[in-house]
Amino acid sequence: MSAFPGVDKTALAVARKLGVPCDRPVVLAEGMNAVVHLRPSPLVARVTRVAHLVRPVEALAGVVAMARALSGLVVPPSDRIDPGPHVEGGRYVTFWAHVEGAPATPAEAGSSLRALHQAARGYSFRLRSFDPRPEALRIADLVGGEAGAILRAAAERMNRPELTEQPVHGDAHLGNVLASGLWLDMDEACVGPPEWDLACLRHCFFLFGELEHETREALAAYGSYDEEAVATLDPLVVLFAAAWGSLAPLIDEPIGSRTLRRLAWLQERYVP
Repeated sequence: MSAFPGVDKTALAVARKLGVPCDRPVVLAEGMNAVVHLRPSPLVARVTRVAHLVRPVEALAGVVAMARALSGLVVPPSDRIDPGPHVEGGRYVTFWAHVEGAPATPAEAGSSLRALHQAARGYSFRLRSFDPRPEALRIADLVGGEAGAILRAAAERMNRPELTEQPVHGDAHLGNVLASGLWLDMDEACVGPPEWDLACLRHCFFLFGELEHETREALAAYGSYDEEAVATLDPLVVLFAAAWGSLAPLIDEPIGSRTLRRLAWLQERYVP
C-alpha cells in the first residue's frame, strides 16, 4: 500500500482517462516521485510528490522528448498512450514502459553513461538548467527554519563553473541504471556539463565515503574526464540533494539522516 495517500489514485485517474486498463496498481517506489506499475498494463506512471511545488510542468516535456530520442539508452516513455506530462490534482504524471532487470555493474554504469552523453550531444531539448541554486532558493522559502537558512546561504555563496553544456541525465547514481545499460528515472534530465553526471555518480563516495571501489570502477569505465571540473560541481550536487531532501516535512515525512548530513556539510562551509 502506498505510504503517500492519493498517489495511486492520481495515477489511476489519468490512466483511466487515457483508456488504460488497470485493476491491480502497485506502488514500486516513493522518492521525489511515486512510481506506480499499472498492472496488468505494461506501463508505469510517475507521479510527482514534491516537484510540482517547485517546477513548472513544462520541465517534464523536455524530459519525455529526450527519453524518446535516446532509444536503447534510457527507459522509454510510453508509446501506447500520450506519455504526458499530464496534470491531475496539482501533481504531474508521466507514463513509461515497465522495464525490469538486474542492476548494472559499476563498469556497465560507467560505459553506458558515456554512451548516453555521446548520443545526447547531438540534440537540443527544452530542458531546465542543471544549476541547483535557483530551485534551492525556492525550496528554502518553502521549508523555512534552519534548513531553509542553510540552503539560502549556500545557494547565494556558491559559484556556477563555466563548463561546456549539453543534455545530461541529471541524477546519474549507480542505482539508476540496469544491467542492460538502460538508465532509469529521467525526471532530473537537464542541460549541464557531462561532469555534473559524474559528480552525481561519485556523490556517495565524495560525501559519505561509501562505494569507493564501485565508484572508481564506474569512473574508469566512463573513460577520460576533467577531474577538476567534477570537483567544482561536487558542492552543487550536495546542495541539489540537500534541497530536495529538505522538502520531506511537506509530505509528512521526517528529514532523513543523509539530508541532515548534507545540510551540516553546507552549514560548515557556507553559513557565516
